[in-house]
Amino acid sequence: MPVTTMGRFAGKRVLVTGAAAGIGRAVALAFADEGAELVLADRNAEGLAELARRIGPQAQVVVYDAMLPGDGDRLVSEATTRPLHVLVNVAGVYHRSHFTDTTDADWDRVMRINLTSPFEICRAAIPALLESGGNIVNTSSASAVKGIAYAAPYAITKSGIALLTKSLAAEYGHRGLRVNAVAPGRTFTDLGKPVPPVQGLRPEIAMHPSKMKGMIDGAPPEMIAGAYLWLASDAAAYVSGELHLVDGAYTCG
Repeated sequence: MPVTTMGRFAGKRVLVTGAAAGIGRAVALAFADEGAELVLADRNAEGLAELARRIGPQAQVVVYDAMLPGDGDRLVSEATTRPLHVLVNVAGVYHRSHFTDTTDADWDRVMRINLTSPFEICRAAIPALLESGGNIVNTSSASAVKGIAYAAPYAITKSGIALLTKSLAAEYGHRGLRVNAVAPGRTFTDLGKPVPPVQGLRPEIAMHPSKMKGMIDGAPPEMIAGAYLWLASDAAAYVSGELHLVDGAYTCG
C-alpha cells in the first residue's frame, strides 16, 4: 500500500490496538487509506509484521500483551515519541460458557484484556492527546446494551467500556478531548465466528453465540471500520460520549 498524502487523516498519528486481525486490522487499513500514520499494536507479532508490510513506511509496530500489567504504559510510551492524535482501543477477547462454569481465571482474563488494559492505555495516552487536540475511540459491543447469554463476563466488560467512554467524555470535554465508542454487533472475525458446540448449550446458541436478529446475521469487519473513522474525524467534532451502535438493528428487537 503506497503512502497516502491526501485524506482525512493526512499528517495524523493513530494508535490501533488489536491491529493484527479482525476489526482492528480493518480499522488500521481504513485509517491508512485516509493518509494516517499508524502505530499498530497487538501481541501477534507475525500478524503485525504482515500488516505493516501491506501499509508501508507510515506504519510502526509495537508488540504488547494486554495481560501484562504495565505493558499498556510501555505501548503508549513508544507510540508517543511523536505527537499522537487518535487512540483506537480494539483489542479484546471473548469467553463463552455457562455462568456457573465460569472460573475466577476466566473472569480475570476477560476483565484484564477487555476493560483493565483499555483503562490503562487511555490513562497513559490522555496527556498526549490533550496536547495534540486528539480523541479516543473505544470498542464496546451491542451486548453492552442487550446482554448476551453464556457470555456474562464479556458483556459486563463491554458495558464497562461504554461507561468508561462516557465518564472520560464528561471529565475531559471542557479540555477539548472527545471520547467515543463503537458498539459492533456480530462481526465475522475470530471473536464473532461460529464455534463448536459446548455441552449443554442450545444448538442455535452454541453455533452462533450472539445470534443476531437484525438486518443481516453479522457483517465483515470492513463494514464496521467506517464508524471508527467517522468518530475520529472532524466531521464528528461535536460528538463525544457516544456509544455508536453498528449492529444491523440487532438491539432494536
